[in-house]
Amino acid sequence: MVLAGVGDMKKYDNTKIPKGLSSSESFIGTMSAASNLVENQAIGDALSITMVEKPGTNISYGVVATYAKKSTSENPIINVTTNYDGKTVSYNIKVNEVDPNHASRLEMFALCAYADDVGSGDKSTFGTYQTLRTYQEMAQYNGFISSDSEGDTLEQFKSEKSNWSNMGRKVMDLLYKCNDLAQYNKGMSIMDLFK
Repeated sequence: MVLAGVGDMKKYDNTKIPKGLSSSESFIGTMSAASNLVENQAIGDALSITMVEKPGTNISYGVVATYAKKSTSENPIINVTTNYDGKTVSYNIKVNEVDPNHASRLEMFALCAYADDVGSGDKSTFGTYQTLRTYQEMAQYNGFISSDSEGDTLEQFKSEKSNWSNMGRKVMDLLYKCNDLAQYNKGMSIMDLFK
């Protein structure tokens, strides 16, 4: 995937919106207690960015993590904002309530953005979340986890839960057996976040 910019990529894309879809679709869905839909409450610089693709198109929407206005050092809250499909939505994620044994990508993105900011992430070039997503792809490729759903929608990003701890351990075992100790050590940093 080539990252041409962060934001609404429609102006760079001539893909037609598939029949039955509109640019104003709402993705409210079910969310865990660690995250809730809010008005944009971001303060400060972006901590991390990622992209969420729209299935059936070559459009990807930017997702940005910043601290929420009510965030404190004792109770860090990460505000995650996107303009998926032209609709700006923001979520506040209480970092201390994220459970890596049952968390969505939204929650893990917030946790990893926080970890990178406070220096407890994996210190990789593209951030801890990107490393974690690479682990997830390795786990799918090696049959450690299944991918029952097609595509990568915002709804899946915020609601689909995974056991990131179990997946991480399985991938780390594989990396160790393959003697890829650099990636294995990054995994150790990530596993420390899950404690």
